[in-house]
Amino acid sequence: MLFTGAKITHLGLLPQGQAERYQRVDAMVHQMDSEDFGHCSNFGECSLACPKGIPLEVIGQMNRDLLVAQLKNRGA
Repeated sequence: MLFTGAKITHLGLLPQGQAERYQRVDAMVHQMDSEDFGHCSNFGECSLACPKGIPLEVIGQMNRDLLVAQLKNRGA
């Protein structure tokens, strides 16, 4: 989840990544869930053990983007 959140946050912050931001987060989280990949606890051990030093905040950003994507898709 930490890696997926980092990639989603990174691509979502780029100007050229804005066009597909919410479709991307929805697709990446769906793929992550279908492969049973990346589930973690709420304790933050993944961030402490991460050799790249990825902050735990990227999971929060991923969840915010996913919520917006789900709200946008609700009206479609």
